[in-house]
Formats: sequence, C-alpha cells, structure tokens
Amino acid sequence: MTFSKTRIVKKGFTLVELLVAMAITVILVSLVVVITGNALDAWRGARNEIRAARQAKIMLDSLGRDLESLVIRSNNNFEWLNVKSEIRDIGPEGKPSPNAASFIFLTGASDRYDGNVGDSLEDKGGDVSAVGYKLEFLDPIFSSQDERYSTFVLYRNLVNPDQTFQGLLAVEDLDEAYSGSAGGSAQGKNFMCENIYEISVVFSVEFVDTSGDLQSVKVPVLGASGGVNAVSEFSIKGDVIKADGQDARYSKGRVVSVDLSITVLSDTGMRLIRQVPLDDPQKQAKFLSENSYNYSKTVLLPQP
Repeated sequence: MTFSKTRIVKKGFTLVELLVAMAITVILVSLVVVITGNALDAWRGARNEIRAARQAKIMLDSLGRDLESLVIRSNNNFEWLNVKSEIRDIGPEGKPSPNAASFIFLTGASDRYDGNVGDSLEDKGGDVSAVGYKLEFLDPIFSSQDERYSTFVLYRNLVNPDQTFQGLLAVEDLDEAYSGSAGGSAQGKNFMCENIYEISVVFSVEFVDTSGDLQSVKVPVLGASGGVNAVSEFSIKGDVIKADGQDARYSKGRVVSVDLSITVLSDTGMRLIRQVPLDDPQKQAKFLSENSYNYSKTVLLPQP
C-alpha cells in the first residue's frame, strides 16, 4: 500500500490587500469624525443661539414692560426718567463693553410689592415704583470682582412704592436721589440675566420746530461721542426733555417710542473674551460676528 502526502495550502491577505483595507477604514473613520464634528458644531451653535435668545427675551421683555408703564406727570420740573451711558470699565481688563446704558425711571410695574398687588397686608396702595437697570461685570454668585468668575450681568432693582413715594417721587434729580436712597443701595441684588455685552437705546422724539412743522428725530444714548444727535445722558423732566443736562431743540417735544438693542455673548465667547486681543475695531467686529447675537425691540411709550 502506497501513501501519498497531501499538501495543504493556507491562503491569507496579501500586503496590498491589507493596505487597501486600511486605507478604506481610514477614509470611513475620517468621514465619521468630520460628520460628527459638524453635527456637534451645529448643535453647539443652536444651543448658544437658543440660550442667547432666552437671555435677550428676559431682558427685553422686562425692560419693555416697565417702559410701557412709564409714569410721567406734566406741569412740573421733576425728573421722571434718566438714561445715561457713561464710559465705564465694564468688562475684562482693557476690554470694556462698548456701550452700557443704565436706566432709572418711574413706572407702574405690575410686580410691585413683590408681586402681592391687592394683598391687604402687603399692598399699601402705592401704584408708582422707581426701577433701575444696570450692567456690571462681576461674579453673579458672590458679587466679587474676581475676573476668573466674572461675567456681564444685568441687574434690575424695583424700589418698593412706599420707598419711592418717600424719597424718589417728585424730585428734580432722580439719578442722585436714587443713588443715595435705600433703593439705590439695593441695586445689584436682583439678578436678571448674564452675558449681556452691550445695551443701547435710541429715543424717538416728535417736536414742533420754529416754523410750526412737526418733526421727528432719533436720539441715541452713547457712552462715546459720535452719531447724529447722540447724547451721553437723556432725561425727561415734566414738560422738558434734557440732553446732556441741557435743553435741546426738541426739548418741548414728546418721546413716542424707545428702540432697545442688546448684544448677547455666547458661553464660548464669554470664555474667549478674556483671551482674544481686541485692540482694534476690526478684531472686535470679527470676534463679535463669531461669538455674539444681536436682538432689538421697539417700545411705544405712554403719553402724559
């Protein structure tokens, strides 16, 4: 009997086949990474925009409601509204907010008496409150100036109607009275929203000129000079409108509306603003275009 040996040949992958398989795998993994990265970027962008829109809505709705209930009485020399935009160092070192308007005015706010309007124990019958809005750069939790935890924070301070009646109603300098009152010292304790990088306001005024024609003018309140009719302080005192403390050509007119505009930084932008140099207008514009959102609202004012 003769036995023959059978040779068993085991086939494997050749080097070329392995290289091709690896190349295909790398391409597929790269595509997955790119698609995932784009999806995450889109998700972050949508999240930032939604959060910014929520911050803007809180601020604009609250300020809009208070302005719609603005209280002005004629035939007097008392101040009823004061809005100013001073050049203040609000922001990281060397990178202040370009415009931070602050508001003090008298209003019939619906949440006066801590929202207990009509409560016989809380409501003493006052229907006018002073309210202040101010932008600060600080830690909203501990109110410290440590830049590591600071952010742009908007505060609203609604003064009790009884305190308003005692020290803020019928005064010639509302700003001074508010700053020196108990209501003024409480400013900064009523957190509204954060990441509000800029607040701008433009008043629409109608007046009759020397020839008897009805004219309208837009008056922006800006911390720095610039712009037609721009002022750093705008106030209403009885029957007179003051611009930078002086009578303007529209001083005998009436304010019909207010255009509010705000810039909200994304959380990413808030982190980057401490690191990115903003030493010229082009860099600042580029930074804001990539990391901020703009919102605006027009509020019609009641007429005395």
